[in-house]
Amino acid sequence: MRKIILALCLSLVLLASTFSLIGVVRGQETTGDPALLSREVQGENQREIQGSSPGGAPQQPNIGFIDSPSATCYLPDPGVNACYISWYYLSVDASPNYMVTMTLSLNDVGPVAHTQGFFQTSMYVPYNMLGKGFKVACGNLGDGGNPQLGRSYAYTLRARDSTGLSSANYGMVYCPAYVP
Repeated sequence: MRKIILALCLSLVLLASTFSLIGVVRGQETTGDPALLSREVQGENQREIQGSSPGGAPQQPNIGFIDSPSATCYLPDPGVNACYISWYYLSVDASPNYMVTMTLSLNDVGPVAHTQGFFQTSMYVPYNMLGKGFKVACGNLGDGGNPQLGRSYAYTLRARDSTGLSSANYGMVYCPAYVP
């Protein structure tokens, strides 16, 4: 009798672990690139909202607000080819969902700042949390396409909420030229 009960318990444990493993594998499936839900362009700046939604596009995105105003590139020492890019603040809001991440990237540098949330519906990073900013080369006159300025840098502020919806804010900042 003990052998039958032991065999039955072992069978149930194996069956439960098989279904658990199937659930884990199904949860790790990738569905490809997320769909582009919305795209706005204003001058050189553009903003995209990406996400996947079973059963069609949602009527309203959950990331309600993403903002990165006043991108500034400044040259603290005219004798050195080193500029700093900074923002007045970086902000995202996803109420009623929670914000999971906010990542700031520069085109030539890659990710320069990554912020993670923990049960919060918004993230706000003021200028003083970024220190002096992010050090980049100023460039010579005309390097960024403007004959009166130096290099230009494109930036992306990308955010993701707890439902997997991601949104991005794009922009460009010109640095003053380094004139030795």
